[in-house]
Amino acid sequence: MNIKEIIGRTIIDILVWSKMEVGGLDEAEVSISLDNNKIIGIPWNFETMNIEQQPQKDSKSIFYDLGDIPIYYVNEKNKSIKEVLDTNKKKSNSFWEQIRKFLGITKYCQIYKIEYRKNKLKNIKNQKITDFLMIEEYESVGFFELENGYIITEISLAPSGTGLVGLKFYENIQDFEMHHGTKYLRLTEKYD
Repeated sequence: MNIKEIIGRTIIDILVWSKMEVGGLDEAEVSISLDNNKIIGIPWNFETMNIEQQPQKDSKSIFYDLGDIPIYYVNEKNKSIKEVLDTNKKKSNSFWEQIRKFLGITKYCQIYKIEYRKNKLKNIKNQKITDFLMIEEYESVGFFELENGYIITEISLAPSGTGLVGLKFYENIQDFEMHHGTKYLRLTEKYD
């Protein structure tokens, strides 16, 4: 399967394999499962002839949980960490606080509010690939543009613990251009 055959295909699943090396580099590999039962990697250029790949053995789906993401708030009065610790230290010496602590009842870190943010991975699943973008003189794989405007790519190496490896996405072309500029090529323009 070559790069031109990808245009119009729908993303069914995305599998990511990652390996962390403390003090070294984290590694990742992204594999995309398409509606034609093929699994591909993200190619480096327009000329890549065979972009099919076998996912790494321990690859996991990023779509396993597409539920909204909870954000928990535990400091209702917006105190600094030092202020909370100082207040707790003073209170922890009282007789009633010693009893609460013994019983496992703490009120300092109780959740007072939960907000839910939309899981943006929902915007990638079941989307058609509409184009392939490539940045000239850029040492990385290319970028798939999806029918809803999202642009996805893969970050395969990053410093350990940064959380940067794996699937990277941009919500629209403006976001992409803000990070990478406007000097990119489109597959659809090259073969028109």
